[in-house]
Amino acid sequence: MGDAARLRPGPASSATRPAARRDLAWLLAIAVLGFALRLAAVFQYQSSHPNAASVVIDERSYDRWARAIAGGDWMGREVFFQEPLYPYALGSLYAVAGPSLLVARVAHCVLWAAAIVLIGLLARRLFGRAAGFVAAALVALHGPGLVFPSLILKENLFLPVLAGLALLLVRSRSLAGNRARIAWVAIGVLGGLGALLRGNVLVLLPVLALWPIARNLFQRERVAPAFVLSAAFVLGVACALVPVAWRNAHVGGVFVLTTSGAGTNVYGGNNLENPYGRATEFSFVRGIPEYEAGDWAREAERRSGGDLAPNEVSSFWMREALRSMRERPLDHARILWNKLRLSLGRYEVPDNHMLDWDARYVAIARGPWPDFGVTGALGLAGVLTWVALLVARRRAPAQCAGGATELAILFALYLGTIVLTVTSDRARLPLLVMLAPFAAFTSAAVVEWFRGRRPVEGAILAVALAVALCAAYVPALPAADRAEDWDERDYNLSVQWIDDAAHAEDGRRIADALLAKHPRTARVQLLALTYAQRRAARLARASDETTRQAGGAQLESVLREAGAIADDERVFPRERFRANSLAAWVALDAGRIEEAERRFGLARKFDQDANDLRNGEARARLARAALDFESARSLLAADEAQREPARARMESALDRLQLVAADRAVDVGDRAEARRIAGWIQFGLGRLPNAERHFRAARELADSADARLGLARVLAARAQALAPGAERESVVREARGLAEGLDPTIRAQGGLDAALEALGNL
Repeated sequence: MGDAARLRPGPASSATRPAARRDLAWLLAIAVLGFALRLAAVFQYQSSHPNAASVVIDERSYDRWARAIAGGDWMGREVFFQEPLYPYALGSLYAVAGPSLLVARVAHCVLWAAAIVLIGLLARRLFGRAAGFVAAALVALHGPGLVFPSLILKENLFLPVLAGLALLLVRSRSLAGNRARIAWVAIGVLGGLGALLRGNVLVLLPVLALWPIARNLFQRERVAPAFVLSAAFVLGVACALVPVAWRNAHVGGVFVLTTSGAGTNVYGGNNLENPYGRATEFSFVRGIPEYEAGDWAREAERRSGGDLAPNEVSSFWMREALRSMRERPLDHARILWNKLRLSLGRYEVPDNHMLDWDARYVAIARGPWPDFGVTGALGLAGVLTWVALLVARRRAPAQCAGGATELAILFALYLGTIVLTVTSDRARLPLLVMLAPFAAFTSAAVVEWFRGRRPVEGAILAVALAVALCAAYVPALPAADRAEDWDERDYNLSVQWIDDAAHAEDGRRIADALLAKHPRTARVQLLALTYAQRRAARLARASDETTRQAGGAQLESVLREAGAIADDERVFPRERFRANSLAAWVALDAGRIEEAERRFGLARKFDQDANDLRNGEARARLARAALDFESARSLLAADEAQREPARARMESALDRLQLVAADRAVDVGDRAEARRIAGWIQFGLGRLPNAERHFRAARELADSADARLGLARVLAARAQALAPGAERESVVREARGLAEGLDPTIRAQGGLDAALEALGNL
């Protein structure tokens, strides 16, 4: 191990062309094994996992986006907030094979197989054929990698893209002339595509553009003019990014190179509320990907006091993060250190999914496969060993500064982008591309040390392994936080099962268990209350009076407890929003219409876009208006002192009904109901033209017997005021036509028959 060159033989010196073909065949065989394992995991996921058919959070966002693209919406309407390449690739797959999650998951298995081959070729070029097989096998058998293809996430596509970039980067060292220029154009294209998959790659692009120049400073033979190669790289990047920047400018009116989310990502992983820099929830973000851009923008505008374009929103949050770093440098240094440890540790930090929790439903993933504790530790030890060898050979840097050094630099750079933003299992997965070859190098170094017994090299290797094993296996995250990660996934599953009749009882048991563990946690309390509300609502609809009363009492209890959480200023704003939402629906079920309307209004202050809340508020307003109308119309015939309050209540009801009728996001049936009630109120107030307009609008939205009855009554009243003639005859004819289509009982109860008889006597 004394000569670094011995640890990185190139294929030209170590294998003939037939041997290279045999090596490729073996790598393909390993890739087929990796594909088969992942395909088995996919089918187990499909058959057992509760989210197999109902994807959530980012997965749901990507799936919906891809379905829209497959349906023909290729351009979109807003500046990209999430990286677009994966949804467009998925949408293209859906357009060809149909919108099938199973097809997407199988395609992910193919992408992983491609990544296995590319990583194997990368390790073979750097450290020899045996290292190529070991690196490919480590990726093929990577335990967390068995679950990833089942997840509708962009990392499945990013892995082979980054592996191809790394392989080309190393391969380009031996190319000259046009082949070198073409290689660097391809590296640029892959870099641009990588930036369209993960925004942190944008930080790497300027470094990669300077790569040929830096390489020429250390490489003895200059294979091509460095500036030409840098220009070729920039051309490749432009081929990938310029169309996206043009599209953003076209639909959004601002120049955004890829997405408008860079500043939010930096702030998300670098603020004092998030000491470990993990994916977390903020009080002003609803946690729904479709709404995230708007939520971040609204909060930025609230804090800055002005309207902001998408790129200005990103800049605002970047400045917020930098300001906090300047003011609290030691606290932020601890955050960066925590993120570094989490990124190199064995624990798979959850983001949307928790891989260990998912393995409950994927039996094959529960096997004793090598995980990041193995591959990551061996890989980090390899990087540290290689760096130590370089330092020991400072007098001859050109001899040691080879492709492995460049791969180590790429590893450090990519790791840095994670540490500077948000860390998670998804973010650090691409480190496999760089670490698997170095893990194979470490394995070879251990074998060679046992053969040669060189004490200095052995000491370097031992220290590197000790440091790497500590990084991997000494927990960076407290045990309580890791336990909460498990509870978080159980919580999400219980939420998913609330309205699932087949699993509602299982969901309630999960909620009860969580409540026993976290009795003072507002979101868990609300989960248990939601299950209680569902049960109470069923009882309140029972045929037995005693059962209905018991259900009503339970609804009142849920309403009190949810209201107490909603009104507690100490509770996280998002949980107060959820409490107001729950209290609003409970109040509606319990017939507490004024309270329901108030709670819906409070909930909508946090989430203006939620259609369920808009419709709930509309129903509360309808019920309130109907009650006001029924209680007030009997007073219209009373003396003047009583008539004025009645008219005021009716005017207030009309205002509510107008809000419902004008909101096109509200269900058509509710909008028609608003028009119908408004028609009767206007009729009661003697405003016949307004009443006729409302009844006709109600019939256009959703025709009903009551709307026809109301319109017929209005027309009959109009006819009484008209002089004999063609207009009167037309109005009477329409009124009688409406009456013919109504049930006689409805006509009689609604006073229509009497009104029509009066017309006949005129």
